[in-house]
Amino acid sequence: MKAPALLGRLKFDLRGRPGWLARLKRRRNPHADLGDDSPRKPSGKPLSRALLGAVAAVAAGLGAVAGWLALNGAETTAAWEAAIPKATVAVVTPKPPAAPQPPAAQAPAAQTLPAQTLPAQTAAPPAAPAPPAASPPPAAPPSTAPAPLALPGAAAPAATLVPAPVPGLVEDSRNGPLPRIAEDGRKPWQVYARPFPAGDKRPRIAIVMADMGISGVTTGNALAKLPPGVTLAFVPYAERLDNWVERARTKGHEVMLAVPMEPQNYPRDDPGPNALLSMLAPERNIERLEWSLGKAVGYVGITSTTGSKFTANQAAVQPVIDALKARGLLFLDARANPRSIAGPLATLSGVPRALADRTIDRDLSRGAIDDQLRELEGIAKANGAAVGMASPYPTTIERIALWMTALADRGFVLAPVSAVVDIQKQ
Repeated sequence: MKAPALLGRLKFDLRGRPGWLARLKRRRNPHADLGDDSPRKPSGKPLSRALLGAVAAVAAGLGAVAGWLALNGAETTAAWEAAIPKATVAVVTPKPPAAPQPPAAQAPAAQTLPAQTLPAQTAAPPAAPAPPAASPPPAAPPSTAPAPLALPGAAAPAATLVPAPVPGLVEDSRNGPLPRIAEDGRKPWQVYARPFPAGDKRPRIAIVMADMGISGVTTGNALAKLPPGVTLAFVPYAERLDNWVERARTKGHEVMLAVPMEPQNYPRDDPGPNALLSMLAPERNIERLEWSLGKAVGYVGITSTTGSKFTANQAAVQPVIDALKARGLLFLDARANPRSIAGPLATLSGVPRALADRTIDRDLSRGAIDDQLRELEGIAKANGAAVGMASPYPTTIERIALWMTALADRGFVLAPVSAVVDIQKQ
């Protein structure tokens, strides 16, 4: 609206009509007298063209929006929904568990019997219905673990040795625990022996694996692969000797000590520390013997694969035989010297003894070892028992394991050294 027109309206209101001041008074007091007695119609101010135009423009805009939405609403909604991230999850409804069979559907145990096996009591009053037979437990899946290898020549593979030391069979000394005869007469060679059935009449063959403990690799290999019927002889200066002896006895092996003794070409050939020497006084040799005996517990006696010179000297051997008798130990003469007198001296002194008949692996070829094992069978068949000496070489262990697979079929039995004591002929 232009300024002259606005000024003219203001003048008109001030002169001819109650202006804005009068209208304000009337709003505050609608019944106030304006000084004119004649009734007046309420004055109405016409709307301005600009205001009408604005209202029309707004209405037109709303109509346009409504029309656009009517035409494009579906597409817009689809676009909005497409813009919203969604994830589809498959929901699987579990099947309800099968209803348990009613007891009536399960046949009682009595109904599974044939008619002819039922007792003649059908005329009696019916008894109370038997409870339904319990469903058998599910069968265990077959084991895939291989069954333990059964060696036919071994006597009592599950034999358990008495844990060592046994109270009453050991005495303390500055050299360590030494074996002794118990007050009730029990002897270490009998208590620590591997059990063997005395009634077995088959020819007995004892295999003694000597020089055990020198090499940890070969000793571990022998313990892992040799059958428990094989006797193991450990050197007293081996590292962790007590641990090796305990492991061997836990696996069922009878154990001996391979005491170092003087060889023929000593000192060029050194048998090891504290070896028994023919040049020493008897008390010195007994002190060295006790040094060896104190290194472990649980053995049945001693042997030696090095004493080719010492075992041929009666004056040197006799004190050792006497010491073994006093302590209740057996002696295995390895016969490192064919002229050894240790075995006969043990027999004369009442010491339990065994004699080595063959060293089966002087020649390490497979054929030579097999020949020596066959010779042992011939000796055992003729004398009732035979003893073979060996060392823990891989080839020796292999041939012994193979030889034993059919030993029982040939009529022989593998026995510990304690089971051939005093059976062999001189």
